[in-house]
Amino acid sequence: MRDWRAFVTERLGSVRGDQAERQQIESELAQHLEEYYDDLRTQGVAEKLAFVQTCARVGDWKELRQEINSARQEGTMTDRVQQIWLPTLVTLVLAAVVLTILAVVDAHPVIFDLGQLRGVMLYVPWLLLLPVVGAIGAYLSRRAQGTGWRVYVSGLSPALAWGVVLVLVAPFAFLVNPAVAPGLKVTSILAMVVSWVVLPGIALGIGIALQGLQRSRTATSV
Repeated sequence: MRDWRAFVTERLGSVRGDQAERQQIESELAQHLEEYYDDLRTQGVAEKLAFVQTCARVGDWKELRQEINSARQEGTMTDRVQQIWLPTLVTLVLAAVVLTILAVVDAHPVIFDLGQLRGVMLYVPWLLLLPVVGAIGAYLSRRAQGTGWRVYVSGLSPALAWGVVLVLVAPFAFLVNPAVAPGLKVTSILAMVVSWVVLPGIALGIGIALQGLQRSRTATSV
């Protein structure tokens, strides 16, 4: 009996994706060819002719491999958009909208000092609403079959965005052009990190964790 899986593996060559994905593609293609071959044999087609017709059904293996790789690349890009970029955009917009509304209604942050960290801002209403924002980002990512770091990037994106801004601003303010912010100190940067990265990150993380817990409970109950 012909080993169609080995036949496909030998001729298909390198297909993009991890080992499990490649094995799945090879297995499905081998199963399709085997079924087609068996159907021809059932119809009374000679063994050699059935094999030739089955090979002809595939056509050019190189073209087939390129088509599979192209389709997988398009699928990967679509997955990234649905699992990362769209949830991230929604989360960023929601966090910004909530903060803007609080500014419009004149909700002032609580400003206090943590030892040498002077000027730590505590936007209490914003922080209380951020778990909802983080949960929405995580939900959108998971709904698109996102897992692991993709879910966390989507849910934590507002805090991550502020972190990136501070990482870019701090070297410029201290090294490139100190005149931009002459009164800026390292402790001021650390206070902003606590205010806009650490505390929002914790709040968003709580929302992600609660959404994941709720999802697990729903799956268990079903």
